Amino acid sequence: NKEMLRLSLLLLLLVGTCDAFLSTLSTPRKSFLSPSPLSRPTGLSTPRVQIRPAHASGGMRMSTTEAEAIKQKILQVAALTDRGQRLNTLVADTYQEKRTQIADLATQLEPMSKDITEEALEGEWELAYADVELFRSSPFFLAIERALDTSPGIPWLGKMLGITDPTKKSAMFFKLHQLQVLSWGASTVGRIGQRIDFKKGEFESEFDTVIFGLTVIPILGWFKLLPTFGGRVVTLADALKLEGNEMQMELAKTQVVTCPGVKRLPLLDGIFMDKWYPVREVWKLLPWNGGPFDGRSPECGVTVTYVDDTMRLTKDMSGALFVYTRPVE
Repeated sequence: NKEMLRLSLLLLLLVGTCDAFLSTLSTPRKSFLSPSPLSRPTGLSTPRVQIRPAHASGGMRMSTTEAEAIKQKILQVAALTDRGQRLNTLVADTYQEKRTQIADLATQLEPMSKDITEEALEGEWELAYADVELFRSSPFFLAIERALDTSPGIPWLGKMLGITDPTKKSAMFFKLHQLQVLSWGASTVGRIGQRIDFKKGEFESEFDTVIFGLTVIPILGWFKLLPTFGGRVVTLADALKLEGNEMQMELAKTQVVTCPGVKRLPLLDGIFMDKWYPVREVWKLLPWNGGPFDGRSPECGVTVTYVDDTMRLTKDMSGALFVYTRPVE
């Protein structure tokens, strides 16, 4: 049908630059952790992240006052680094000491976590910090990460680009995607939110994107050359379950809707917006996912390392850190 054709085109555009990285499907390996080269300063050797198990009883916790002080410092660093976007070494090697600082703060905070339960994780959250690209918080890109980094081998294109570790194929994909969508400031990422509902078994992610925020001729220009528009990308994952301190889910569908205060996509809004696209069905048809007859499902997950009433820390399979807070009422 038309929706599946449109989504097929969108997925092909998105992953077309990296489809050569994927070899023929074989039995996926168990999830493993490896640092992302995009999230680390060049030349530094970073050990693999060891995720602590879920807190069964909470044990002896340090004072609430100390936890709040650490959380305040985390939010301060998050604000200074623009949610971590200023740590992107693809742009410049600035503020890298802040990456280490916030990682140390997270390590100090984790033993003070409340019990990691469905009740503690339920509800709405907003992304306050990530030490990798912000869009990687979405189940869409979490599924891409797992599909790429659990496929064996390094195809010839990856070897030409200098990849030596098959667990880092997704890092190159995210680098290429970032160069395509964020070059020249064409697109910027706004609010990123998540809604977790274990009763329905659903994990909903949304992020606002603004295109052509400011377009002028430097020095000479005093007016915008192009109109600003954008939208809110909503991605739904289902089959949500909590296993220990890991949230596992399966990517289901995505759509683009109106972002409050931002004009809709001109000419294309009636074609691409306000329609759910069946990502899971199309995903299984793609040859690099083992399609078209017996394709692999778009599964993904994150590990929760800390949660309380107002803050949640999670890590993806590469060990990238994401800090979420409850929305301000």
